[in-house]
Formats: sequence, C-alpha cells, structure tokens
Amino acid sequence: MSKSTLESITLNSEAAATNYRQSISLIDNTNPYYSLELLNNHLENQELLFFKYKVNDELKVVMPFILRKIVVHGKETGYFDVTSPWGYNGPLYDTKMSSDLILDYWSLVDNWYEENKVVSEFLRFNFNHNYEHYTGTKVHTLRNVKGNISDWDNFWSNLKSNTRNQFRKAKKEGLTFEIHYKDIPEEKVKAFYDVYIGTMDRRDAIDSFYHPLEYFTNFAAQNPGKCAIGLVYQENLPISCELFLISNDTMYSFLGGTSSDHFKLRPNEFLKINAIEWARSEGLVFYMIGGGLSNSETDNLYLYKKKYFPFDEDIHFYTGRKIVDKKVYLELCELNHPNPSELVDVENVSEGFFPKYREK
Repeated sequence: MSKSTLESITLNSEAAATNYRQSISLIDNTNPYYSLELLNNHLENQELLFFKYKVNDELKVVMPFILRKIVVHGKETGYFDVTSPWGYNGPLYDTKMSSDLILDYWSLVDNWYEENKVVSEFLRFNFNHNYEHYTGTKVHTLRNVKGNISDWDNFWSNLKSNTRNQFRKAKKEGLTFEIHYKDIPEEKVKAFYDVYIGTMDRRDAIDSFYHPLEYFTNFAAQNPGKCAIGLVYQENLPISCELFLISNDTMYSFLGGTSSDHFKLRPNEFLKINAIEWARSEGLVFYMIGGGLSNSETDNLYLYKKKYFPFDEDIHFYTGRKIVDKKVYLELCELNHPNPSELVDVENVSEGFFPKYREK
C-alpha cells in the first residue's frame, strides 16, 4: 500500500536552499523558472517556501510558493494566502505521476492550507499542463507567442516586410548586438540593469519588478546555462537589453528594456532577431516571447510580439485560483472594501482580480 507525505520547508537558510536545489534536480533540472535565485524577491510580509511530496519515500512533486501575511488597513489579520513566485511554475511533477497521485497531492496541500490559516491560493502554472487535476479553478489567462526557430529561412520569410525593414534600418544606423551566455561578465549584467531600470521607471512599474542589481548578478553566476543577456549598442552606449532564460530547447524572453531616446532606431527588433539567430545556432528550437497585457487578441503588446511568428500556434498560460476558507475570504473582502454593501460577485474567481480582498 502506498504511503504519501507532504513536507513544507521555508527557504531561509543555506541548508534549505541546498535541499530545494537537490529536490528540483531529481525531477527536472532544465527549467529555468524553478531556479532559486529567480524565485526570491524579498518583499515585505511574505516568505518563500516549497512543498515536497513523496510516495513511499520517493520524491514526486516539488512546488515553490510564497506565503503572504494578509494585512488590512495596516494590521495583521493572523491569516495568510499563497501565491506563486513570478513566472511560470506551480507544481513540478515527476513525469510518471498518475491522476490519482496528483489528486492526492492536492488533497494534502489543501489540508496544509487549512491547518495554517491560508485563505486563498493563486498559482501561475507552467507550460507542461500541470494545471490538470487542480482542485481549484484553472483560468485561461494569456495567449503566449511561441515560435519555431529551427529553420532560419522560414522564420525570416514569415516576418512582415516592415519588421524586416526595421531590422535593416537598425543595422544601417550602425547598431551592434552582443549576447553573453554561461560566463556573463558583471559589467554586462550592469549594462543590462541600467537600461532595464530606466525602462521600469518610465513605465511606473510595480514594486515586484524593481529587483536590486545583486538579484541579476547572483542569478547569472549561479545559473550559467539557464540565462543569456542580449545587448544592443549605439557606439558604446547600451540602448536595448533583454534577459533571456534558456531551457533544453527553448529561449524565453524574461525581462528587458529600451531607451526611449532611441526608439526610432528600432533597437528592440534588432535585438530580438539577432537573439533568435544566436539561439538557433546554439541548437535551440523554440522562442517564447510571451503575451500581452491582457488576454485579448487585439492587445497591442500581444500583436507586437505576434509579428515575429504570425503563423505559429500560440501556447496558453493558465492561472489557478482557489478559495480555501470561504467565510474568512468574504470577511476580508468586506474589511478591505470602502463600501461593503456594494460588493458583488466576490466568489467569482474566474474573472477580475484575485484574491479580491487584495484589490486596490
């Protein structure tokens, strides 16, 4: 008879970090989104943990998650909620996981939530269908542009003519491209960082995008095969940048930016097309650019990304949403709403912001 166990470990020590890295390596050591250095964001009132699910002492699931204190009007409520670290993660399953074991895993997780006063859960799933058999509600959240880059001639010919012209314009303007992989000099991480932070300031980005420089230098140093930095220069000035994540066959756009003073030179198109050529030369097969700001097919950012792969099929990103303690969830929504009598449809987890008691 099978015996299953669930262990929760707080990632607040070197021993816990080593435990996490070893656990991930036993299941899949190629997915960059599970790299510990990428998961840490050190925001207030939250801590990073991970679940280990074993069957007969054999590791079957690892799931990093953030446990957040629920604070209303400056006061701690004594309750918590769970969210995924930013990116595509959720549970990392052993490839031989049966549906019965997945359901058992979620049953143990839900029990842990109840015992630890967790009110709700919000997960960002990966692209390996780990949303299947989820005990909450899975929500189709974004279309993500993913293209096959193995055939350069096919990729180039499928580009719209204006995109090819933008690339030629950038080249004619004398822009140069660099990409750094595996052994990334710290000064190149700093060059990326300066352009990136300038872009976040211009966009008035939320706090979670404001990582310190050490976040990027540590990630690059500890994960040499899982990231690359692309830079576009005008003479000696970096004007566009991107941090790419690398898996066994895919390059992912992660974070980047462009100097607003140089938009007309088309450095972003120059960067992406050069990066695609580099990735193909490294034997990578796919490029995941990401999605838009919404799930709409008319979203401008989505359409911008789609121009690189107009004929490739999109890949779909799902989030998971779950109310664990309905009574407390409703009480928190009322506490945080200026006019509780106006609250409507608060139990609808499929639409709008979730959890609703955190909505500004």
